[in-house]
Amino acid sequence: MQVLFRRTLQRLIGLMLAIRYKIVAVGTEHMPDCGAVILLGNHVSWLDWALVQLPLRRPLRYLMDRSIYEWRTLNWFFRLGETIPVSPKAPKGAVEAAQNALNHGDALVIFPEGGITHACEIEKFYRGFEIMASKIEKGVIIPFYIEGMCGSRWSRSNRRFVPKRSGWRRVVTVHYGPPYPKESSAQTVRSRVIALKDSIAE
Repeated sequence: MQVLFRRTLQRLIGLMLAIRYKIVAVGTEHMPDCGAVILLGNHVSWLDWALVQLPLRRPLRYLMDRSIYEWRTLNWFFRLGETIPVSPKAPKGAVEAAQNALNHGDALVIFPEGGITHACEIEKFYRGFEIMASKIEKGVIIPFYIEGMCGSRWSRSNRRFVPKRSGWRRVVTVHYGPPYPKESSAQTVRSRVIALKDSIAE
């Protein structure tokens, strides 16, 4: 029942976003159908979680700041999605929960920049994911890059940006890269995400 409800909710969210956004997905074939996956990419807006999920059939879980997870109006939604809250002051429990999820074969999204960028640039990737990746039995890393949300009402940037449009809709591209070993460093993954960005610009 929970899985059916999540899929129904995903379709509804997709329909709502489709009113204002045309989501173009590239590289979805790189996403494994099963097994532990850590998805790592840039974080430019409050809608990134949905943009990463919508092109994929496989349900994703997320690592989220506890202060946001505990918002009363949305906590039920986060719990439904089995989101893992993490507190910067006490990350150990979240790391263990993430490791357990991955060892059970889940797909987990982490935004390694640590928050939504204000500059619309790919910022430093923190190394926290390296710890949990090193302690899981097996799995892969899928890098992703989101293009087109900079300067939108859902971003934190005041930068002037002329988005690509299809009619009245903003075009948003989500580019998934090929899998990399779970042992990949933060620096290596960041370079892969930058390569995805460059491939969209070409």
